[in-house]
Amino acid sequence: MLLNVEKHSSTIIFDLDGTLVDSLNGIGLAMEKTLAGFGYDIKIDNILPRIGAPMIQVVEELTNENSSKINIIYEQYLNIYRKDYLHEILPLDGANNLIDNLYKNHFSLAIVTNKTEYDAKSVVKELDWIKQFKIIVGRDTKKLPKPHPEGTIYALNRCNSEPQNSVFVGDTEYDMAAGKNAGVKSLIGLLGSRSASQLKNAGATQVASNLAEVEEIILHR
Repeated sequence: MLLNVEKHSSTIIFDLDGTLVDSLNGIGLAMEKTLAGFGYDIKIDNILPRIGAPMIQVVEELTNENSSKINIIYEQYLNIYRKDYLHEILPLDGANNLIDNLYKNHFSLAIVTNKTEYDAKSVVKELDWIKQFKIIVGRDTKKLPKPHPEGTIYALNRCNSEPQNSVFVGDTEYDMAAGKNAGVKSLIGLLGSRSASQLKNAGATQVASNLAEVEEIILHR
């Protein structure tokens, strides 16, 4: 069913990892392998709760190294991730239906992620979603990554949308904060990597257990 476009037209901004795609385990394994190569015995269980922040920040938090060494470790992480894990990413259950239905209902779709823009676009192209998304904003597209609102504001401007008429969907506190800081009215927290209380404390106006629930919230708000 198509909705009244004028009444419901707005931009839906999505995070990528853990929101639309099943990628968190690969990210964690790539970081675990990277850190092991530099002599750190840090297991994936200590890495996964930090995903959502820019991965260079994760390196800094886990190693307490100087900025030069952090950059070296981060670049090696990117190499390992791109070689071994990037092209194994699959959509989360309901992602294809959600994207297709929102696109058919003439919503503008955007991605704002703390992945690099290159990696985010690689994933979106591989999953054949590129035509549905008007803009893909990575951590390096603009100067400041999430939770700073710069990338979110940039995406809204590119979609000619006002924040109060838009939605941000994500699975971490970084997503909720980025949307809230940009003035986005509707913030949908997707359960998985964070609890409902963590998402609500970060600003989520609603919480969903899966992407089918996200679709229901958006189409009937």
